[in-house]
Amino acid sequence: MIKFDFSTIPIPLSGKVVEYICPKCKTEFEAPIEMVEEFEQEDAFNGLPISTPPYIICPKCQHNKCVPLDYKSKRGYHHKYNK
Repeated sequence: MIKFDFSTIPIPLSGKVVEYICPKCKTEFEAPIEMVEEFEQEDAFNGLPISTPPYIICPKCQHNKCVPLDYKSKRGYHHKYNK
């Protein structure tokens, strides 16, 4: 599993992470919860459906729609990836 470089985030971090997977190359990695919540907030602001997961770019292949493995969003939706 790839670990996210927490030192590149310009906000205080709690150390909590969300596990992600790239559906293209199957790389699993962790992302800071603060980053995931920020993307989720932007999705809500942009009017995306609650079922849209907060996407993150794959650190290995740069695919731009990596999804959380198991994450209950602040918007109340439970995102779960089935391998």
